[in-house]
Order: sequence, then C-alpha cells, then structure tokens
Amino acid sequence: MAWISGGASRTLTVTTAVAALGAAALLTRGVAGQATDWTRSAGADFPLAGGDYYSQRYSTLDQINTSNVATLGGAWAIRVEDEAPVGNLDATPIVVNGVMYVSTARQNVIAVDAATGAIKWRYKPGPETRSGANKGVVVGDGKVFMARRDNTLVALDQQTGQLIWERKLTNHPAAYSSAAPIYYDGRVFVGTAGGDNGARGSMQVYDTKTGNELWRFYTIPGPGQKFSETWEGDSYKIGGGGVWNHVALDPELGQVYMGVGNAAPDVWGGSRGGDNLFTASVLALDLKTGAYKWHYQEVHHDIWDHDAATPPVLVDIRYQGKPRKALVHASKTGWLFILDRLDGKPIIGVEERPVPQEGRMKTARTQPHPIGDRFVPMCPEQLLDGFERGCLFTPFWEKAVLIFPGSSGGSAWAPLAYSPKTGHVYVPANYVPTAFQAKRQVWDDGRQQLVTVGDSMGFYRPGGMERWGTLTAMDPTTNKVVWQKKTKFPMGGGSGVLATAGGLLFHGESDGNLVAYSIANGEELWKGQTGAGANAPVSTFMVDGVQYVAVLSGGNALYMSQRGDRLTAYKLGGTLPPPLAPREPPLIQPAPGVGPAPPVQRQ
Repeated sequence: MAWISGGASRTLTVTTAVAALGAAALLTRGVAGQATDWTRSAGADFPLAGGDYYSQRYSTLDQINTSNVATLGGAWAIRVEDEAPVGNLDATPIVVNGVMYVSTARQNVIAVDAATGAIKWRYKPGPETRSGANKGVVVGDGKVFMARRDNTLVALDQQTGQLIWERKLTNHPAAYSSAAPIYYDGRVFVGTAGGDNGARGSMQVYDTKTGNELWRFYTIPGPGQKFSETWEGDSYKIGGGGVWNHVALDPELGQVYMGVGNAAPDVWGGSRGGDNLFTASVLALDLKTGAYKWHYQEVHHDIWDHDAATPPVLVDIRYQGKPRKALVHASKTGWLFILDRLDGKPIIGVEERPVPQEGRMKTARTQPHPIGDRFVPMCPEQLLDGFERGCLFTPFWEKAVLIFPGSSGGSAWAPLAYSPKTGHVYVPANYVPTAFQAKRQVWDDGRQQLVTVGDSMGFYRPGGMERWGTLTAMDPTTNKVVWQKKTKFPMGGGSGVLATAGGLLFHGESDGNLVAYSIANGEELWKGQTGAGANAPVSTFMVDGVQYVAVLSGGNALYMSQRGDRLTAYKLGGTLPPPLAPREPPLIQPAPGVGPAPPVQRQ
C-alpha cells in the first residue's frame, strides 16, 4: 500500500509494475516536449541529480524567496516503499514535465504526479535483488534509467514503468551500483562502485535505444595501459577506485568528469606501492569515445579513505581578468580544488608539500595543498586518552591515531551547489574525527572480496568525540571563504545543498527538518519537519505556476538519524500538518557498535 496526504486524501493499491491508477491517463505531462538541453540551470524541471549537466544544483525559480519562505508548508507527502524501510534513501527527486521520479532503497522506481503526490506507476525488481542506497534516476528518450544495486542498468517505459531492457554493468563479485545515471544525446553514463571490497571501478556508457555498451573506462589501469606503473605488481586487480556519484558533462568541450573513489585495500598501503592512479582523483574522459583526457589526483597513495566521491561542479569564472572554464571539486582533505576543465591544470595554485612518512605503509613523499582557505579544520580540536593525535596526512601503524578530517570527513560525498547569481560555491561538510590503525586485507577467492587479516578495526569513529558540521560559501576566483556557519549536525555526507535564485539554500537535516538558509550569510530562515532523517538531496520545480521543494527522508546510518521512507513536497501556503519529529541524532559519538542507529554502511 502507499498513502498520500495533501489535497484530496486517498489510498492507492500498487501492483508490482504499474499503479492501478492507469498510467497512460495520468502521464499527460510526462513525455511531450521533454527538453534535453540541460546545459542551462534548472527551472520548471529538475531533470538531473545535479540539476544540469554542469552539476551546479542551482534553480532559476524564485517564487519561493527570502521574503516569503516563512509561509512554506507541506503540500503532500507519501511513503515510497510498499514494505518496511531497509536502508538509506539517497535519491534526488527528478522532475520532468510535471512528473517526479525517485528510486528507493528496495530498488523500486516510482513515478509521481509532482503537484499532488499521486503515484502513477511503480517498478519493482525481483525479490532476489539486493537492497541498498541508490542515488536516483534519469529520464531520456521516453525512458527512465536506474542502476540497481545488483549492477544492473534498467530502462523503463516513461509512461508505464514497464521494463524495456536491462544490462549487467559488471560481473565483479564485490562491485555494486549506487550512482544516479546521466542522460546525454541518446546515451546513459553510469559508474560502478564497491572499491572498498576490492572491486575495480569503471565508467561505462550505453545506447538508450538498444542498451548496447558504447564504451567503458576502468578507473584502475591494467598492464600496458597509461599510468599502470603507479600500482605495485598486480595490486591493480583489487585496486578499488569506485565511481560513487554522478558525472558532470561539458558538451562544448566534449568531456565528461567524475570523482574516483579510494584505493583498496582501504587503510593498508603496504601491498600497493605507488601513487595508485586514478584513485582519489578527478578524471576527465572524451564524451564520445571514453578516451583519457586528463586527471588530477587530490591524495597520492591514499590510506585515509579520502576518496574523491563528491560530484565535480563546472563553473565559468573570471580569474585575473580572463574568462576561465573551471571545475570545482571539494576534497575530503578539506580543500576546494579549482581546475581548468579543458586540461585539468590548477587555476589557483596547488603546492606539493612534504608530509610525514610511514615506510611500512609506503606513503607518498608529498601531498597536494591547494592555495586558499580550508572549509574544515586540519586537526582534531578534541583529544582522547589512549589515542595519538594526528592531522591531515598523518600516517599510522598499529596504535590508533586520531585524525581529522578522517574518513567521511571534509566534504565526503554530499553534492555542492554553485549560484551564478552570487558567483559562490556552497560546501556542506563534516566534523567527525576518525581513528586509524593499519588493517591488512587480502583477497579471498572463496568469499570473492577483501577480508581482514587480524583484529584491527582499520578506521572508526571513537566514542566521546563531538560531531558537527559546517556550511561554507567560497569564492572560486580566490579559493577564499566568504562566510561560514557551524551547524548542529554533520552535513558532508547526506543531503548536500540546493541553491535558488530566490536567495535560498536548502538542506535536509539529520533531525528530520528541511531547512532554508539565506544564501547571503547562512542564516536559518525556515524549517519544516519531514518525520525521519532528511539525508537526501533536495530538488525544486514548478507545476502549473506553483513552485515546490521536495526531499526524501529515510535516515542514514553514518549520521545516526531515524529511519523512514517519506517523500515530502512543500509549497507557499501549504497546509499539510507536519509529522511527529524523529529522535535527534547524538551530538557526541557513541562507542563503536553502540548507539541509536545500525552500524555504519557505505553509500
């Protein structure tokens, strides 16, 4: 069953493929006139996880603005699962021609009337399909595309939800898919993840009509390929480098850009000497052929889980009086990297500085330090007995070292936003100190994944540490902080930020609130309760002259926020009563294995 609140209340029974409402009658806005020139900022539609091909997460809508956002209220809300919730809801609500499309942790896809919340159809895979976080769908050529957790890309009929074709992305036993696909010119771009378990990451492209693979690029080069010398021996075979998030595109330059995950084994560098390209890197490929164009590695020989998981953002700026086509990427190291998106060279300088060494981990001699401000501290501000104190790039061995940013520190994987109106980039970040000790891992043929040798915890978040976040506005022409707000809860791995022409930044919070901040200074202007941890990206759209804001709230294990499966839309003057508030996540990290949420799970 699915329930709908707001407007005319009603309950709908859903079948395994198509809602009983009659999809053909309801989807009058779903296909006709679909625009695919998504180089422009999002407006009435919100067609991509990043809003547009540049992944700026900016909307030109301003009906909801700083002068009236206080009157925002619930328009409608539904449950998105037809069974009990099972995991994180990470998807961005995609809206095209008045119809919303979202994916769920049970790997369902639903089409929803974006003005009323009426479910039009539901796609359900077979019961054997793995559940888990999914970052969303894309619509193109009359189809809806979603990469399931079992490494299967599915193409669904946009009007009915019926399966048209499906293709296996990879047969690697440790791999899985979580990224939202991106549509461009009859092609679907999607990556595979699972590098933490020893899967070799890849980006691949499929023909939308036939499902045929057009090209594939492995993020870990093999023998005979360029940069294969950055891997010791045959360590590339289990080298990681997953593509966790969606790509950005520049059709004019003919390039596609992605962030590449960490190396594997994750916190054991002793078996994989070298810089380990293209892990912890921004990578650019030819849009049509998949040929390598350039890379920039943010962490050499990563042993701290500093994967470059955040989607890159493409912006046009003026630097030293000249127009530049820039790529902005937030690293887990706590810096922005501002690169020329044509060739990958830093626009604002990056210095290679010597760093402390641990020979047994085969650490890199130097690490990149961008010139400019950081958006999180470099060292933990709190100390704990029994731990050595470390800072960014401090190596470790057997005794646990307390390091910040640490895993899932810095920007983590939450998407940034850029406003062409202000010229600023908005960065959500974590302060979640993490302890590290060497954890040797080897490949197990029987279990078909990496397994730990010994009893080391590798990296973990020790109990007793304060947890919080930052929301920072940064100028990409200087790499300097414009303003910064300390937030009650970590922000770096959940909802990300949505910027609007109405002068607002929207973010879903771990206490269940959807919050609107002033884009001018980060002041909180409004909040509305969604009933569960609102740890998914927000979108905004317009239907029949009315602007809405929507967010999924399903909770998140890392943020210890309450589970749920609610999709809520807001509009000015909305009268839907808010649900009961969930319990708040703790502000002090519980001891490992203790606390109000299940153990930490990856994206």
